[in-house]
This record gives sequence, C-alpha cells and structure tokens, in this order.
Amino acid sequence: MKKWSVISLMFGASLFVVQPVHAKKQSQDSGNIDFGSYTCGQFLKEAANGNEEDIGVVLMWLDGYLSGVSGDTVWRPSDFTRFSERLANHCASHPSVNLLEAAKSKGIQH
Repeated sequence: MKKWSVISLMFGASLFVVQPVHAKKQSQDSGNIDFGSYTCGQFLKEAANGNEEDIGVVLMWLDGYLSGVSGDTVWRPSDFTRFSERLANHCASHPSVNLLEAAKSKGIQH
C-alpha cells in the first residue's frame, strides 16, 4: 500500500511540473512538439533561453521513447545524466540534425 501512495504522490507532483510548461507552450503555439522535425538547434535554443522545465520535459520524453523502443524499463539516473550530456554535446556540433535521431544515436548506454 505504501508503494502505491508514493507512486500516486510522484505522479501528482509531476502534473505540477508539466502543467505550467504545457500552459506556457499553448499560449505560444499549439503546445505540440513534432519530434519528427524538431532539431538539435531548436532544442539548444530553448536551453539557452533558460527554459529548464521545457528541457527537462523534452529529455524525459526522449528517455521514455528510447526506453520503449529498447524495452529497457530500469530508471538509471546516472545513465540519464550521461545521456543528456552526450546529447547536448552532439547537438552543439550538429544543430541541424533532428533531435530524435540524435537521441537515438546517443542513446542511453549501460
């Protein structure tokens, strides 16, 4: 029972993080990110503008997507940090590359 309480609390807290980002995005555009056309340069521009919450949401989405593709269901914070750093470095060198493709190439390595 305690496990479900913790999970519920974590899910509820995540809504407070994601909701403001979503509301802000909707006021600027449709709120959608098309990862099929979202480039490393766009991602880095968001990061440079100090939109840490948006960047966090994008990185978590990418991690979830890659986990779904690979079937890896284990959360490893240190791997996530290394993945984020590799992705940022790759994007800095290749701003026109699609972010999703860059994430696939720099995917979380164990």
